[in-house]
Amino acid sequence: MKKYVRITNGKVDNIYETNNDIAQEFPEGGLWVEVDPELNINYELDAVNNDGVWTFTGGPFPSPIGMEAGVGKQVRIDRAYGRMSNTALLYKIEAGVATPADEAFLVANKQYIIALSEVNKQPGFPATINWPVAP
Repeated sequence: MKKYVRITNGKVDNIYETNNDIAQEFPEGGLWVEVDPELNINYELDAVNNDGVWTFTGGPFPSPIGMEAGVGKQVRIDRAYGRMSNTALLYKIEAGVATPADEAFLVANKQYIIALSEVNKQPGFPATINWPVAP
């Protein structure tokens, strides 16, 4: 998985991980830079290009916008996984004892997690986020 940051006005304003080319994910463009997936990058860090080498500086903690964009998304994803594990849903499906309602719930949760993973693509992100509704 590749990790990219979008830089706008010298600041990190989007962080996105994908196996695809970033231009496929964000065809409208922008200045996207591939970074080390292990690098701890936060929203609103200063981004400076020195002869093709990008450095990111600023506070060690995400801004309130970064907290909502990054942590808010992860909390929602964790809750979705928790709902599925608390009901033994995946085990029911694997064992062939799931009801049609169980199967529909699994599909709805997968669609929800996909929608969460794509909030970065919303216009106005990260200042404005329209969170998908959990099933």
